[in-house]
Amino acid sequence: AKIWRVESGECLQTLRAQGPRFMSAVFSPDGRLALTASFNPVAQIWRVDSGKCLHTLQGHQNSVHSAVFSPDGQRVITASQDKDAKVWSVETGDCLHTLSGHAGALHSAAFSPEGKLALTASDDHTAK
Repeated sequence: AKIWRVESGECLQTLRAQGPRFMSAVFSPDGRLALTASFNPVAQIWRVDSGKCLHTLQGHQNSVHSAVFSPDGQRVITASQDKDAKVWSVETGDCLHTLSGHAGALHSAAFSPEGKLALTASDDHTAK
């Protein structure tokens, strides 16, 4: 993944995957952190200014298709091929909750605007 200056096209940082490739990348609400989801079963939280990996979020059993920050930037939710979503602490990198119940792979997950609810979308033709 690369962090680019939009107005000039300059590459500011290159983030190196811990596996074969990244599936998605997003910024934190304050823009100081980046979050990547990987084809291997991890997501990573990065410092934008240095490109340093702060946390590698491990616990999924298959590829992580997407990962996003909560609106307050304190938590992350990941969606995986393993049919689970996980909620993580940005500060510690610890898994706070595993959200199970889909019969198919998850392709995305999101927080509600106030951060109190999560929404997951699955190959099983459901969103929960």
